[in-house]
Amino acid sequence: MSKLHCFSKLFGILLLLFALGTASAQDPQYGGTLVFGAESMGDSFDIGFWHGFGGVHVIDTIGEGLVRADFENGGALPGLAESWEISDDGLTYTFHIRDGMTFHDGEAVTAGAIVRSMTRPISPDDPSYIDGMYMYGNQGTSNWESIDAVDDSTIVLQLMQPNATQLLVFSRPDGAIISPKAMDEYGTEVGLNMSMAGPYKIERFVPGQEAVLAANEDYWAGRPYIDQIVIRAYPDEAAILAALEAGEIDMTLYAPFTSVPRLQDSENIRVEVGAPLVDLFVGANVAKEPFDNLALRQAVNYALDRETLIEAGLNGFAEMPASLLGPLDLGFDESGREVSVYDPERAKELLAQSGMELPVAIEVAYENNRFWPQLAELIAADLEAVGFDVTLDRLDAGSFWGKVGDGQTQLSINQRSTFVPDPHDKAILMARAGAEGSQTQHQALEAADAIDALVTAGISTVDSMKREAIYQEFQALMLEQLPYIYIGYLTPPIFVNKRVQNVETFGTAGGRINLREVWLSE
Repeated sequence: MSKLHCFSKLFGILLLLFALGTASAQDPQYGGTLVFGAESMGDSFDIGFWHGFGGVHVIDTIGEGLVRADFENGGALPGLAESWEISDDGLTYTFHIRDGMTFHDGEAVTAGAIVRSMTRPISPDDPSYIDGMYMYGNQGTSNWESIDAVDDSTIVLQLMQPNATQLLVFSRPDGAIISPKAMDEYGTEVGLNMSMAGPYKIERFVPGQEAVLAANEDYWAGRPYIDQIVIRAYPDEAAILAALEAGEIDMTLYAPFTSVPRLQDSENIRVEVGAPLVDLFVGANVAKEPFDNLALRQAVNYALDRETLIEAGLNGFAEMPASLLGPLDLGFDESGREVSVYDPERAKELLAQSGMELPVAIEVAYENNRFWPQLAELIAADLEAVGFDVTLDRLDAGSFWGKVGDGQTQLSINQRSTFVPDPHDKAILMARAGAEGSQTQHQALEAADAIDALVTAGISTVDSMKREAIYQEFQALMLEQLPYIYIGYLTPPIFVNKRVQNVETFGTAGGRINLREVWLSE
């Protein structure tokens, strides 16, 4: 056989392989089961309450709101509403609902059904009403003058004051619409029998363990590609990693970051890097000694060696921080990186200026999971190097948030994920309304009223240029007061079996997985 013939044969094979690869990329396949490894699974999917990220992942997979969030571009996409209009004064929203949709239980999705679900938290007479459904507060119901189903396909929402985030908050998990039939039949237990209108529906739920979801043949956007999705909770990162490497799970956000180099060399796993949608920070309780002292908060800020925290604590999966707002947020001001900087000599000077007796004894609380213990050890070393005496308070998630809510922490390490692509999603942490249950207890700040006014102005101002200016002022004031000391913007690794195709990394990076368009290559 001549060299030319051999080359021609090889070239033909390469063309065939390329064609097959192209067809595979262009022609998604239907079928199969995808198993997603979650760090927790609650005992209910009631959207009025927080049930951990495992519960959020389920709601994002079975649920649908009036709109969906475009995390990459920061806008709203059609959901149950195919279109909408907003009045010039920003007070009237008119939504046009798609025809022919049904909930998982077969009930028709109408404007009236949607309004019924949306008004659940403000309707004590509703059989599914539960007192204290705090997650619904994100929907802005306290600012609703009225919401009415004009006919089966039209909803009119009237606000008391403009709300620049009103459209996007409908894409939150607490904005997913529940079937009125399920609300009537199951009442306060509807969270155990959830019927929504998203691309998948619940086939089986084992509280605290897993949810098995089946493709919704009647989904308005067409049947999703994968037949079945299992969202399963694992006790810790080690168990998730073992299951991932054994091929028992196909996708997760929760394998240890330290495993990335090994997994990148795996024949069956790829690692995708998510967008910087999660803020990591140290919250200082400004209502409690010793961090009612600004100089001490500033000392903590300059004591943190963020490059080492990112490399050693997060395996490099973060960007250097600037402020509470992230690089993709409207009005982000990167000049904040000049404040969020490592300067141990400055930290020592500030400790001396604080008037506190050295070493300053402090306690750092953190959750006993994921990368938090490693970060806590590194932060403690940085703080002790400049004159603090650190006690580490390692807690399970429930105990951690209980202690935070009771205002009993001094410093606490945690995060803020981006649930909607708008700066208010982070700025709301500083609203006076929720201050007493927060990590920072910021109602005690002298600047609390000024910060709260900026938070309010940011949400009530519709003009984007004016909003940018508001959020830049907000960032500057936050850096001046330092109730939060910033660690970095997480760019999380997303662990995926190579047979899983078309993973959307933007929303996934913030904890909002989107499996509508995902398919399996085998």
